[in-house]
Order: sequence, then C-alpha cells, then structure tokens
Amino acid sequence: MRMRKSAEERRAEIVTAALVLIDRGGPSAATTTAIAQLVGVSQAAVFRHFPKKEEILLAVVERLADHVMPRLGKIAAETAGSPLERLRAVLDVQLAIVRDTPAMPALLFSRELHNENARLRSAVYGHIGRIHDLLAEILRAGTANGPFRADLDIDRAAFMIVGLLQGLVVRWSLSGRRLALLEEGQRMFDMLLDGLLANGKTAS
Repeated sequence: MRMRKSAEERRAEIVTAALVLIDRGGPSAATTTAIAQLVGVSQAAVFRHFPKKEEILLAVVERLADHVMPRLGKIAAETAGSPLERLRAVLDVQLAIVRDTPAMPALLFSRELHNENARLRSAVYGHIGRIHDLLAEILRAGTANGPFRADLDIDRAAFMIVGLLQGLVVRWSLSGRRLALLEEGQRMFDMLLDGLLANGKTAS
C-alpha cells in the first residue's frame, strides 16, 4: 500500500520541480501545468499547496536562501586565518553554489523578478542584503588590524564584491556555463583587492 505524502513533502516536490523547470527555461517555464506533470499530480493538487505561481517562486527563493546562507555563514566563521582568507573562502563557496544551482541565475535575471513580482523582488533583495552584511562583517574585521585600508568604505566595498559576483554569473550564463567560474572569480577579486588593501598590493 502506497503511503500518502505529507503536505510538507508534496510542497518540497513542487519546489524542486520548479527549480528544474527554471533551470531549463527560466521562471516562465515553471508553469503550474508543467510542475504538475513533473511531480506527477494534477494541477489542482499544485494549487492546493500554492494558490498562486507567485507563492511557488517565493518558496523557491526561500529554498535557495536556506541552501546558501548557512553555508556562507559557516565558512565565514570557521575559516582559519585572516579576514582576506575568509573573504576568498566566501567568494569560492558562493560561486560554487551558483555553479551547482544554475536555476539561481535564471531566476535572478528574469523578467518575472525585475518587472512582474514586487514580493519576489523584495525577497531576493533581502537575500542579497544578507550576503552584503556577511561580506561587510569580514571587511570590518580586516580594517581594524589589517589587511584592509582603515578608511575603507565598508558598505560600498561589500556591494562591489556583490557586483563582481553578479557580473561573473552573467558572463558564466552567457558563455553557456563554460566559464571557469571559481578561477575567474579569484582573478577578478585579485584585481579588486588593489583598492581594498592597506598597501595597495594583492595578497594571498
């Protein structure tokens, strides 16, 4: 006898199916009809768990945030060494997550996010803000005793690193995901460091 899945299990399946479809064709591909077919349920069953597609996309963002932030926080806290080494580690982890979760850039640069869904836009912006805050915390630690400049504008510097990440993700996506994301990220970060370090020279 087949056990009926709980509401939580079914919701998780729907979110997973949405991620697969977003990876294939962007958020517009994640229709309730396509999700229902992929999960193997009726469209009405999808609506029982998520009354609107907007709710599905919000659940996708929550899933991605739950996947990203604990890993970033853990690596930032546990990486031994200087703030610079912690910053490099966070950069590597963030890019590795993007590489392994291609639905993420498909959602971040979609029309649905930027033009059609204020709640979704707010949720994503809040997630970016948490990444910014984590980077700012590391930068702040590095301005007290080095290696970063004491007069560093921490807020803007953190956003510069976020911008570096986003630009790389765009290039990676446009290259057909052939760009060596982590390697290129560290090369570009080395160039950015000239403006962050107290001595103006890249450190390892």
